[in-house]
Amino acid sequence: MQKKAFIFTALLSGLATLKFCQKTLANTSFLPPNLVGTVYTPVFFPPTGGTAPDAFSALSGFLPPGMSLVTIGALSGIPTPECSFGPVAGPPLVFSPTTIPDGLYGSAYANQTLTVTGGMAPYTFSVSGGTLPPGISLSPVGVLSGTPTAAGTYSFIVTAQDNARGRRKSSGSQKYALVIDQAVLTISANNVNILYGGALPALMASYGGFVNNDNASSLTSQPALTTTASSSSPAGVYPIVASGAIDSNYTFTYNPGILTINPASLLVTAITQKKEYGTPDPTFTYAATGFVNGDNSGIFTGSLSRAPGENVGTYPITEGSLDAGRNYKISYTGNYLTITIASQKITWTQGLLVGCNATTQVQLTATASSGLPVTYSVSNKNIATVSGNVLTLMLPGITVITASQAGDANHTAAPALTDTVFYQGSSLIRQHWGDAIFFDNSSGDYVAWQWYKNDSLVAGATSPYYSETPSLNGQYFVIATNKDGQQVQSCPLTITGGAPIPGGIKVQPNPTHKGALVIVTSNYSSAALQGAVLQIVDITGSVQQQLTNVQPSMQVTMPSKNGLYIINLLLANGIKSSINVLVVD
Repeated sequence: MQKKAFIFTALLSGLATLKFCQKTLANTSFLPPNLVGTVYTPVFFPPTGGTAPDAFSALSGFLPPGMSLVTIGALSGIPTPECSFGPVAGPPLVFSPTTIPDGLYGSAYANQTLTVTGGMAPYTFSVSGGTLPPGISLSPVGVLSGTPTAAGTYSFIVTAQDNARGRRKSSGSQKYALVIDQAVLTISANNVNILYGGALPALMASYGGFVNNDNASSLTSQPALTTTASSSSPAGVYPIVASGAIDSNYTFTYNPGILTINPASLLVTAITQKKEYGTPDPTFTYAATGFVNGDNSGIFTGSLSRAPGENVGTYPITEGSLDAGRNYKISYTGNYLTITIASQKITWTQGLLVGCNATTQVQLTATASSGLPVTYSVSNKNIATVSGNVLTLMLPGITVITASQAGDANHTAAPALTDTVFYQGSSLIRQHWGDAIFFDNSSGDYVAWQWYKNDSLVAGATSPYYSETPSLNGQYFVIATNKDGQQVQSCPLTITGGAPIPGGIKVQPNPTHKGALVIVTSNYSSAALQGAVLQIVDITGSVQQQLTNVQPSMQVTMPSKNGLYIINLLLANGIKSSINVLVVD
């Protein structure tokens, strides 16, 4: 069953006549008037439309007292008051809430429902004054919704109308202020990397928080991007600052960026170097390219280095402690130091006039500039032999000693040096008279002689003897040559003119046997022999026996080993006489 509501307005005509002036919802006719206290002729309301059966009812308080409306649509009764009846306007509607929350630009507004109390539901809402924010609308049922398209504060009036009719219809209005907050836009300066000396690039920013399809070009004023760095700034880290953006729909937060100036690449190439073994290293030089901003090699500190080692060979030259400062990164290309083999020479200034001081061994003193040991060889091993740097005298004579150094991995061979050994023979010459000296050629081996006086060659003095008129006076020696071409130099003999002639010494028997007794005769007076020493020396120079209290004639026991021995008579005044004794089995 479909229900239909009917609203009536009763008007009193005269003192006793009730006239209904309101049209019904079912038809367009006016109700007939009636007198107070008189039975009202029933009126039926035949409805049109809808679906039968219909049920009728009247709102409470809308019919005159004494009148009734039955559900079949018949109005009847006896009106009692003599006045007009009908609805009276109710009190204003009351809104809730009276304030509403802020919205955010570009964000959907959380649906805000407005409600009212009083009057007759349902209610119809509308904006009766002011302006809603762009993008926000008010529905008829009182719901504010939408997405704001502009920030700001917007004031407007909302009016609500209830569902009553006629004079009892109620309404109400409420003034609202809706604040649309600015969206937060984050502007971040982009990080930038450049090389020292390079041009500064255009500074850029990234954005976070655009809404409503906005972009950077939508802003009223673009942000400014600045940095403290320039193309001539040293390598390091510099801030990039964003600021100054303007737009009514946004509030701004800024994140700084970083401009990093990285060291430029500097190509350093070592120069090839060379040195001779044993000499100091040269200065390790290099070529450098890639300078910017007017820099030059003056920026370098430290130096190149090389792999350790001093032998002949090649050694890599390394970057070492070379540093170009914070503005450059060295890209290093190495090279090599070549140590070449060194030359060397032998120095030898030793005099080898020996044999008259009972010494039979001599330490050779040649040195090589390299410091390497010198080796020696003897041309005539009958005269002397050599072991290491010790020269052992064998027989009086003259021989050549060669000093050499063969070199090694770091040195070339040294040019050989030679020196001549003059192994002077003792007792080879003897003064016989005041004006004559004789060479002892009892063996018959010597065929040539050359006499010297005071270290000077005496021209023409080539006989086995030498004489001067009126008498000898000076220091004398002779160089004799045997049949094999070998030479021997005698020990010097110092003669004072007019002095007694020393007689030397003799040994009998000579040769002799091991451990045998021999008689040594000295041709000197007992007074001349005071403080004298008699020595028996082997060919190595080692003293085998030494006797004091020397007498003009005395027995001496020879060594127990065979070989050649020298008996030296050393007088207190420095005069020396010697004789060779051969000991056999």
